[in-house]
Amino acid sequence: MKGRVVWFLAALMASLVVLAVACGDDEGGGDGGVSPTVAVTASPVGAPLEAFDCAKEYPGTEPDASNFPLRLADDSGVQVELESPPAKIVSLSAAHVEVLYAIGAGDQLVAGDLFSDCPASAADLEHLDSFAPSVEAITALEPDLVLMFYEPGGLRDSLEGAGVDVFMLNSPESVSGVLDQMDLLGQVTGHPKEAGDYVAGMNARIDEIIAGLPEAEPPAVFHEVDNTLYSAGPGSFVGDLYDILEALNIAEETGEPFPQMSNEAVIAAAPEVIILADEEAGESAETVSARPGWDSIPAVQNGRIHPVDPDIVSRPGPRLIEALQTLAALLYPE
Repeated sequence: MKGRVVWFLAALMASLVVLAVACGDDEGGGDGGVSPTVAVTASPVGAPLEAFDCAKEYPGTEPDASNFPLRLADDSGVQVELESPPAKIVSLSAAHVEVLYAIGAGDQLVAGDLFSDCPASAADLEHLDSFAPSVEAITALEPDLVLMFYEPGGLRDSLEGAGVDVFMLNSPESVSGVLDQMDLLGQVTGHPKEAGDYVAGMNARIDEIIAGLPEAEPPAVFHEVDNTLYSAGPGSFVGDLYDILEALNIAEETGEPFPQMSNEAVIAAAPEVIILADEEAGESAETVSARPGWDSIPAVQNGRIHPVDPDIVSRPGPRLIEALQTLAALLYPE
């Protein structure tokens, strides 16, 4: 199995750990008819927001120190105090690496995780294992802030014991959650205006995509994360993409953010479109069509099995606009 699918499955398991620890109400569970979760925001003045491009350079801008010292609560409820904008950031999330470059804070990064490959400048960063992290490797970089998206066990305590500030940002459960994290990271890094402008631009683009959806009957869709039939349902970022696009996600009825579906359940749901986020693991329209019993599924019969880049559709960051555009074109081809 290739690295990007491994990353998504590992992130999936991390999200399940967070959900288990939280033991709260499942606010992501839906009734199948949930409205898009993105708040309508006025379009920013000026040119439309350009799509985040991994091949493009994103030079950093000078952080604004006027709001520092700063005290903010992270997603674990810990109040984090920062005396000044962090100058040496380690991000253990590839998605947050992309966000920092998008809001002008890329020059403050010294390291990303093993999957931090976008934009091109990320190749110059140190790359650390976020699922089996080494405290020694992290502290050797002398960071003044470490961004985490889950706790593998004792890492935060070890880093804080070494005098390193830690800010926890759980994997977002929705598109609006991604935008909220962008705003928050703008505050944390000293780029509140850049982040606010970027979020406004993204909201405007999302509004345009929603307005451009056809009035045709929305298709039923199965989003395949891997060939053991893990999918993305309510309470997940990927599931929210389908809500925004008004598609009928067959994983919705499970009430789970990352359900593992059975062959029988997928066949019975009769999806009209199958989205494959596991092509790099060897899955294709041919392998899916050859599965026992799947020849009765409309998506198989009509040739509507579509591989997609998992980095684009599964990484909750600035490329979510591209994710929505990609999925919209596959769901509504005419």
